[in-house]
Amino acid sequence: MAHLKVAAALAGLGLLLSTAPALAQPPVTGPLGVAGKWTLDLSRSRFNEGLTGTAPISGELDITKDDGKAIAWTLVEEDDEGVAAIQFADAALDGSPTRAVVNFNFVTLSVERTGQSSVAVMTHGQTGRRQSMRVGVTAPDTILVEQDIDGKPGPPDQSLVFVRKK
Repeated sequence: MAHLKVAAALAGLGLLLSTAPALAQPPVTGPLGVAGKWTLDLSRSRFNEGLTGTAPISGELDITKDDGKAIAWTLVEEDDEGVAAIQFADAALDGSPTRAVVNFNFVTLSVERTGQSSVAVMTHGQTGRRQSMRVGVTAPDTILVEQDIDGKPGPPDQSLVFVRKK
């Protein structure tokens, strides 16, 4: 179940989805503004243990590339027994497929920019569940990851809040 947590928390990254047609808006450029280390705020996050297993006791997201064209991140979640999940990815922000590592397994995903400080992340071609995430900066030092794990319409299955480490 730990691999589902990380796959669901591809933290690595599209909240703030635009509702206006793309042609009516100027192109979004530049960094997302998320480079650095982030800590999972357990008290503000909502987990769906029925879909992902036991909630982690801690999590850290390290975003090492945020240049406006691509984003790279490492996510590590811990449980009572140690490392529960680990993820590495380096993806273009244009929606093109790329390979990520989730718990030492390759996973194909895409990251598409949806606003100045937001992206949508999709998994592709995996057996079982396809997951999607809307990830965005909701305050200067806060990232919200809204996850659809089960593919059913409705509110997000999980909401993870990360705060910038100082």
